[in-house]
Amino acid sequence: MPNIHLTGFGLLSPELVLGAVSLLVLIMDLVWKERGSSRLGWISIAGLALSSFLLILAFDDSVGDTAFGIVVVDKFGNFFKLFTCGALAVVVAFVMGDQRERKDRIGEYYFLLLGAAMGIFFMVGTNNLLLLVLGLELLSLASYALAGFHKGEKRSAEAAMKYVVFGGFSAGVMVYGISLLYGLTGTLDLQVMAGTAEGVGLTRSLADAVMTSPSTVALAMVMILGGFAFKISVAPFHFWAPDVYEGSPTPVTTFLAVASKAAGFGALLRFLAVLFMSPDVAAAVGAYGLQVGSLIAILAAVTMTLGNLAAVRQESVKRMLAYSSVAHAGYVLVALVAMNGDGLEAAMLYLVAYYLMNLGAFGVLIYFHGQTGKETYESLNGLGRAAPLISVSAVVFLVSLTGLPPTVGFFGKLAVARAALAAQEGAYAWLVLLMLLNSVISLYYYMRVAKHLFLKDSEGQTVRPQPAMATLLAVFAALNIIFLLYAEPLVNWTSASMDLLLLGR
Repeated sequence: MPNIHLTGFGLLSPELVLGAVSLLVLIMDLVWKERGSSRLGWISIAGLALSSFLLILAFDDSVGDTAFGIVVVDKFGNFFKLFTCGALAVVVAFVMGDQRERKDRIGEYYFLLLGAAMGIFFMVGTNNLLLLVLGLELLSLASYALAGFHKGEKRSAEAAMKYVVFGGFSAGVMVYGISLLYGLTGTLDLQVMAGTAEGVGLTRSLADAVMTSPSTVALAMVMILGGFAFKISVAPFHFWAPDVYEGSPTPVTTFLAVASKAAGFGALLRFLAVLFMSPDVAAAVGAYGLQVGSLIAILAAVTMTLGNLAAVRQESVKRMLAYSSVAHAGYVLVALVAMNGDGLEAAMLYLVAYYLMNLGAFGVLIYFHGQTGKETYESLNGLGRAAPLISVSAVVFLVSLTGLPPTVGFFGKLAVARAALAAQEGAYAWLVLLMLLNSVISLYYYMRVAKHLFLKDSEGQTVRPQPAMATLLAVFAALNIIFLLYAEPLVNWTSASMDLLLLGR
């Protein structure tokens, strides 16, 4: 009979690798001091690659297993864990290529990034609400420190302080909502709560709670969704994002806008899918889920509209991308209004597209910020002729963010629109139309970047070549086009990751 502890640690091998590598980076930073910054970056990337390899190996073999009763190993969780590893590997590469980032005693930077990855792994890989909160807090604590990493800069310190205050408040609200659910059902396990798994002791399903205490369930759901909304910067909980994104080091902003946001969506998707979308949930819970979908539709409409309208008024490219990330959170929510497997898959497809286009956009910002020291539109004047490869790549990313062909952004928005139109017999057609109108608005501020790159006169700025960074961004630009023309790998990957809806059966 296999040892339960050895089996559990084997299932947690990707998390253990990240923990070991993060400690190694911290120790070697003390040993090498300022001489080993690039080596620390490569060690971090190697750790992320090894963790990804273990995740790929487990993609088929360990599906449905549970480590220590609370960490679920499934393809859905592996999807977001691989997403995190890929995003963080690029962020580490951005740190190594950022000409304005200090290169000495930077081991804490990589240590915090790897620690945040561990938090994400636990967030997206559990049906237990307690572990979900613990993973969220591990991610949040690392994010707070990363936001204020430039301790000598007022903007960075202000960003960290705002993030801590708002993050602590939202976590408290979310935990209170979870405590209400626990009081109603007697369990923290989402599958037991949904009635798709057997509980122990005095537990009851959410269906019973909906019938006997509908107002308390509604309050709990609003508070929990509010906590998720803060993490993914959904209106009206988005107010922290522009200031924190602007004040944080740009690689940290990239991490917050891509990896951290995707992790929040991963946890939210699991919460909604297990509780409301599984084929075996009670009819009362399924009907309640449709009401939650209506609330999500309102949040989606407000979020993408406020995000795009606010982005139009910005003079800082970094702040514009911050509001843009708010708008894209609204686009993902459009898919979720369906509250079914098709909507779940469309949301995951859009997150992959978002990964490809937003990482590239922030990479371009890091590249040009390193050259000019500024983040305004005017600082880009004439750089299209001085750095044609980077500038053309930037246009590809901007077109993809708008959702126009021939880019993967168009494919992502098309998947979202189809899922929303098929929901409730076309009841959300108005939301799809609003998404299209918002995409038209976004075209203005995205193409404003292209105008300054190619149609404005240069201010005499020179561009120092960075072949490695330029090559990485060119690859991302090419992938933005390739995955529209050949989207089958993305579709197959997301389809294979939909086992979440079947594990309770």
